[in-house]
Amino acid sequence: MGAFGQALRDAREDLGVSLADAERETRINRRYLEALETEDDSAMPPAVYTRGFIRTYSLYLGLNPDAMLDAYGPQVAIGENVQIRPIPAEFNAPRSISIRPAVVLAGLIVASLLAVYLWGQYTSFRESVDRIETAPTSRAPTAPVVVARTPSPSPSPGPAIPSLAGASPSPVAPVVPERGLVVDAKVVDRTWMEVWVDGRSVMADTVQTGFTRSFTAEQQVRMRVGNAAGVQVVVNGTSQGPLGGRGQAVDAFWGRQ
Repeated sequence: MGAFGQALRDAREDLGVSLADAERETRINRRYLEALETEDDSAMPPAVYTRGFIRTYSLYLGLNPDAMLDAYGPQVAIGENVQIRPIPAEFNAPRSISIRPAVVLAGLIVASLLAVYLWGQYTSFRESVDRIETAPTSRAPTAPVVVARTPSPSPSPGPAIPSLAGASPSPVAPVVPERGLVVDAKVVDRTWMEVWVDGRSVMADTVQTGFTRSFTAEQQVRMRVGNAAGVQVVVNGTSQGPLGGRGQAVDAFWGRQ
């Protein structure tokens, strides 16, 4: 053991601490502390770590760390001789980075997101259309309400004839003057509509909001709708209002004897 190791051991013994105590306080592995005190270079880590251990251990023992490093220095001079290799020239030159792949990838991502969005909008639109198209069918089984409406002639109305309850297919309508019968229908809400003029079917279709049509008859106009609130009627120039409630299936008759 040389003077370096002996100085470390003497200082530790003067403090009255064991290697285990020193290990716990300095957080340096006990085998390295023991190797420093015995000057066993083969058991020590690389020189840069060894010098750090010497400085920490010397401060813990109350010794001058610089003096202890000088005392230990000649033994690790070879270990501290580190070769520094120059960096190759090609590594010093900045590398050009092409942004074209990134632009292409971003474009593909945007296109994919747009396609997903458009498909979602199309699917939602189709579902809405299907619900609208099936709505009249779901109401079809309900029994229609039979309504008889009397057109208002001009200048003076004829005597009213009450409708016959239970008559089929249509109740008796009031008398209308000899000038005929004109029924103007305006659709304000989507509905299914079927119309007969003098007993002949002239239309049967699902009509949209804004649809208008006039029906001219000699004797009778019959109208069946699936959404009574969606059809407003004017008979011989007199407004009859909507045919009924929303979603109500109604048969309406206007005629003369």
